[in-house]
Amino acid sequence: MRLTQIIQAAAALIAGLYVTFAQAHDARAGMLALLIMSIGWFAAAVVSVTRGRAVLINIVVGVGAAAMAWLSQSFEANATTTFAWELLGSWALFGTLAEVLLGLLHKPQRRDHFISAGLAALLFIALLAITSASDSVSRVGFFGAYAMLLAVHLGISAATPKANEAEAVPPAETKA
Repeated sequence: MRLTQIIQAAAALIAGLYVTFAQAHDARAGMLALLIMSIGWFAAAVVSVTRGRAVLINIVVGVGAAAMAWLSQSFEANATTTFAWELLGSWALFGTLAEVLLGLLHKPQRRDHFISAGLAALLFIALLAITSASDSVSRVGFFGAYAMLLAVHLGISAATPKANEAEAVPPAETKA
């Protein structure tokens, strides 16, 4: 199992469940969901660094997630609804770029990173397609759907044995 993917899947699941069951789908709900996901991505980056398996992009993602967490947390004090949507769009855009870079750098997990990049790209396109600035229900709903899809994908990906783990397991003996 891959610990970083488990952490990210748990954060995405919590964010997606929060959006699903939140009474209001306004900018505050979106920012809280973004905060939850940012904390999860930052924690996964910290685990990656402490295990010595990090590359520069992991560190950049960790710092970016920490910045997103700080920005989404400070939303109450000094931001407009437009800022919230720009922040969700930034998460989707930079998430797409980071996952593509990670996919190019990590050959064993390339497919997983490209699927995550595709989900983030779909979120970015969906957020761009919403033209009404006041349609918070759709924006937060799309982010919640993205979080749930990503949680399922990362959970399955984390539970799937790596190629070298599958080769190390001897086949089961059959009794005649």
